[in-house]
Amino acid sequence: MTLRNILLAGTAIGAAAFLAAPAFAASNTQAELDALKAQIEALQRKVDDVEIQHGNAIKSLEERKSDVIVGLKNGRPSFESADGNFTFELSGRAHLDWGGYDQDDNSEANFGGLGNNMNFRRAIIGASGTLMKDFAYDLSFNFGDSGDEKAGEVYEAALHYIGIDGVKLSIGAIQPKLTLDDSTSSNDITFIERATAANLMTGIGAGDGRMAVGGAGNTDNFFAAAYYTMGSIGDTDDGDRSNILGRVAFATSPKEGPNFHIGLSGTYAANLANDSISFGDRPELRVDPTRMINTTSFAADSALAYGPELAFNYGPFRAQGEYYIYTTDGLAGSPDAEFDAWYLQASWILTGESYKYSMSKAAYSGVSPDNPFLAGGGAGAWELAARYSSADLNDNDLGIGDQGGEQDIITLGLNWYPNKNVRFMLNYLNVDVEDRANVANPNFSHDAIALRTQFTF
Repeated sequence: MTLRNILLAGTAIGAAAFLAAPAFAASNTQAELDALKAQIEALQRKVDDVEIQHGNAIKSLEERKSDVIVGLKNGRPSFESADGNFTFELSGRAHLDWGGYDQDDNSEANFGGLGNNMNFRRAIIGASGTLMKDFAYDLSFNFGDSGDEKAGEVYEAALHYIGIDGVKLSIGAIQPKLTLDDSTSSNDITFIERATAANLMTGIGAGDGRMAVGGAGNTDNFFAAAYYTMGSIGDTDDGDRSNILGRVAFATSPKEGPNFHIGLSGTYAANLANDSISFGDRPELRVDPTRMINTTSFAADSALAYGPELAFNYGPFRAQGEYYIYTTDGLAGSPDAEFDAWYLQASWILTGESYKYSMSKAAYSGVSPDNPFLAGGGAGAWELAARYSSADLNDNDLGIGDQGGEQDIITLGLNWYPNKNVRFMLNYLNVDVEDRANVANPNFSHDAIALRTQFTF
């Protein structure tokens, strides 16, 4: 082959190789792309599998999470089931009172020196909650008392039906809703003790730990309650006690603005223990348990007490008063009797907070400071209050020895609320009693000063 032919042949072969190279390269690139696509698809399938596996694991963890929701609102431990059917709360209150007395000579001759003392008026631990949403329960124990701390006794043990909006039906040992003062929680009352007029009412068929069945209900402006009650927990006297009591109230503007409250309470004791009754009360301070007014126990077949309640609140101002008549039907040969008692009080929150009214109990709630002490950088809430209380336990139809006396009390109070859970109460009392039987001097008086340290959760 000639050199020329060899060069021509080489050129032809090179040209053919050059022309064939792009086609080969294109074919190789497409194969690589197809392989890479296949790898990506395989990787995506693995990612999908991982997501499914993790999703199942998360779902499984969610299904196995705790059935209990735990809370600590205002320092009160609470527990709630995830479905909301069951709740449980722990609560407590401690009222530590100190008091001192300055008696006149007649008072000291009658009763000796009244005890300047300190005691837990109340030391209550309790639990409350709901069962299947429609039922509620309360169970509490009180380790305090009026000057004599106890080892602990049942304070409240009751079951309630709350399946109807605005209605609460109760059975067990409860505090029936009777009088405005007694319907206000002991955590929220303006003075260290409630007025004598309210205490005499509740002593007939209501009060703490009363065995009862009944209920209360309310609309936006109206409240009503009725109960059938027997004795209180721990009663040991003879007799099958039987009482019917009730309360109605109307409020014009319970939520805001000027609010006028008007109500009526009544109680009827149809079967008195031992066919007898007595009336008396401590002088609106229970550091010393002495009753300054007190009738003897006299024969009676039944007792009826009733009267109105009035209140007004607007912003930081509040006023309220109650008047009650107490009557008894004597047994054959014994006289009927009639007594009465009343009080007026007013208070002002110096720091400007507004009083809160609760229609569900037709009574007032506690003062909550807008600027808590220290933690909120403020001074807490400060409140001034004054009350005049009068009770007449004398009836000329009874024997001279049955006269319980006439008592008038002026009380001045200063309350400090550092926060929602703590309160300090300072009270000054001027007590004057006249025409009291069964004492050496029927007319006597004393002054008292008392301090309460209160904390709740």
